[in-house]
Amino acid sequence: MASYPRRVLGSATALLVAAVGAAMRTPRGHHAIVALGAAAFLASVVHHGSELRSTPSLTGPLVALAVDGGIAVAVVYAGRRVGAAEFSPSEEWRIARFTLAGTVLSVAAIGATLAVRGFEGRPLAEPAFPLLVAAGAGSLGGAIAGYHAARQAAETRRARNAVRALSIVNHLLRHDLRNDLTTIRGYADLAAEGNGRSDAADVIAQAAEAGVDRIEEASAVADALLGDAELRRIDLTDAVRRVTAGVADRPGVTVETDIDDGAAIAATDGVRSIVDNLIENAVEHGGTDPTVRVTVREGEETVVLTVDDDGPGLPPERHGPLTAGDDDDGGLWLVATLAAEYGGDVTVGESDRGGARFVVTFPRFDPARSAATTADADT
Repeated sequence: MASYPRRVLGSATALLVAAVGAAMRTPRGHHAIVALGAAAFLASVVHHGSELRSTPSLTGPLVALAVDGGIAVAVVYAGRRVGAAEFSPSEEWRIARFTLAGTVLSVAAIGATLAVRGFEGRPLAEPAFPLLVAAGAGSLGGAIAGYHAARQAAETRRARNAVRALSIVNHLLRHDLRNDLTTIRGYADLAAEGNGRSDAADVIAQAAEAGVDRIEEASAVADALLGDAELRRIDLTDAVRRVTAGVADRPGVTVETDIDDGAAIAATDGVRSIVDNLIENAVEHGGTDPTVRVTVREGEETVVLTVDDDGPGLPPERHGPLTAGDDDDGGLWLVATLAAEYGGDVTVGESDRGGARFVVTFPRFDPARSAATTADADT
């Protein structure tokens, strides 16, 4: 009689492990939670189905199935809720780990209790049922705990990004926009005194246009940092040319460009901040008379922006993928954060000039995908 529960437990455990292992190969964490709940429900059906064939009464097995099977269905529902909550992939996997940990801990606790009873020689009437209940309850509790932990972490990150967005917008408006307004005011004063230059109107118009661009850029950066960015077609070539035109006028600075025309990416106006910060970083850390090389290459599915400088470069341990945590307070943090919001990534390496190389890979703009995304949002 004792061998029967062991066989049932072995089958249930094998089903759980197989389901979780298969789910862990899927791209999203909520799939693992759903698979875990489905495996627990299947184990309940197999176990109580065998009871129905061996007992004359249907009430007991059906009530037991309603208990442990109902908890398993609740786990499946929890997984579906996690998938609909718009968590990031890493946040979903965090919830999945909480769910699995809750399952293991609950089963281990009940299993240890049953093992002690067996060691003491006490009869084990039906160990499979309490283990199935423990597995389901542990999964559900872990999923709920993981959900709230991930939600709290997301809200904390959003609050931190809101503070950073305010700081960045403040810098863009107070520094860059003030320069544009100062230019406009200076030329306007000269015109009022009758000493205006012949090109005063053109200069004022250009400064006003630059000011409008600054405001749009600041708004786009803030939206991206707060997770509210609506991606659209952005001409990366045009953004690079605008930024490099301003830097090339500085004395002692040489800017070389090799860019494909019409390189369209899915982003916002905030992409200019990526280009601007990388070029400013190259100028700041370049040589005495820095030379910066900017390259834009358009591929079938991606557009790659490369910025090389001739400075001392970065140590080898900093080569590789650049994440927001690698430069928590600097411009590179903004570069990494914005690139991630646009579905891209940043890699750091060594340029052929001996300095640093930053490679930003953006998804190429796809009109069909953009139209589908817009349609989904409208529904």
